[in-house]
Amino acid sequence: MAPLDWQLRLLRVYALVTYPFACVPFLFLFFRRHGMGEPEYGEIVGAYYLAMFVAEVPTGLLADRWGARPMLVLGPLLLAAGFATLVAAPSYGAFLAGEVLLGLGHAVLSGPPTVALYELLRAHGQQHRYLTEESRIAALRMLGTGVAFLLGGAVARWGDAAGEAYGASIVLTAGLCSTAAVLALGFRGQAPPASRRPGEFLQQVRTDLARPAVLWLLAYWIVLFTLLRYPFHNYQPYLVAAGRQEPRLLDPLLVGVLFAALNFAAAPLSSAVPRLVRAVGRRALFWAMPLCLSGSMLVMAWERQASEAGGPPALVWLGVAMFFVQQVPFGMHWGLLHEFVNHRIGSAARTTVLSALSLGTRCCYAAANVALFHAQARHGLGPTLAVVGAGGVAATCAVLWLRPRGLLRGADPVA
Repeated sequence: MAPLDWQLRLLRVYALVTYPFACVPFLFLFFRRHGMGEPEYGEIVGAYYLAMFVAEVPTGLLADRWGARPMLVLGPLLLAAGFATLVAAPSYGAFLAGEVLLGLGHAVLSGPPTVALYELLRAHGQQHRYLTEESRIAALRMLGTGVAFLLGGAVARWGDAAGEAYGASIVLTAGLCSTAAVLALGFRGQAPPASRRPGEFLQQVRTDLARPAVLWLLAYWIVLFTLLRYPFHNYQPYLVAAGRQEPRLLDPLLVGVLFAALNFAAAPLSSAVPRLVRAVGRRALFWAMPLCLSGSMLVMAWERQASEAGGPPALVWLGVAMFFVQQVPFGMHWGLLHEFVNHRIGSAARTTVLSALSLGTRCCYAAANVALFHAQARHGLGPTLAVVGAGGVAATCAVLWLRPRGLLRGADPVA
């Protein structure tokens, strides 16, 4: 195996280009230009989550059999193919196909990067460093995405005379994704465990998934994931609606800068997770993440209703400020949740178990996304945000009060 420091450095560089989504701030506008409304947008995004649902466990099984390296190469290639499909034949069918490829790419990448890091550290007897290293890598991932957003905003703004070169930002994204696949070829992590009989392997998966702490995390993850993803997919529709009061929010360059600033705000929070755990403990952080998201959506709902009723144009910036509030849990959640799982499951089925947990969350959110965007088209953005925010508070209280006794105590690495 290559020296630990060299491999860690490679994983950090890989993180910078894992999700270089330059076009994401403009996908809603690109779809709308080609005849898609909010219901169709919800269905297109739902296809992405459905594809992840179908592919999560099979790709996890393959990762446990083949090791992380092939998946670190395959995932970015699928993402590149998905983005290329969106721009090659812009239509409802092509958008569905492209989102399916994107869902497959994300499914491939849902476990291997974190497993590659954990197994690399464990092979060197350094697994106690996992939260620190995972938080650092998550921060780099957000920084890389933020820089990509800036590039996407510049390309969209100056890529054509109208300042609407959304297709060019998609081509840029596909190219950036391909660079991650090239980098992954240099990874030399720990080889997967020796193949076991299918019965033994499935028994290990069942044992890990049946742990009370892991089952509880699945319920918590479903709540948190829904509260994270719904507002994220609403940023562009929200900016389009707010643009009626504040036209500057429709400038592609400003949108790119805004999305980049969101990631730059989240990155330091990810790096700070180990210090926050030591300062306040895991229990406070697990409570704070979903409640912060729910409260911010309630503020956004109030702003939409007040602005549409004739409030001052400056009020829209309160809603935009809530985007930054939502980066607090976004920046913290990755390291906390994956540390929680990785310390509780065995190496042989690690990626499969992570994929099974991700499967549950994606399945629930795929249905919720379609339903919520249809509701949004019927009842409006403000009322739908209010329902999700209030429901998030209730779901958070329920799932945290039902956690196994003694869970989330302490500030040391979980055992």
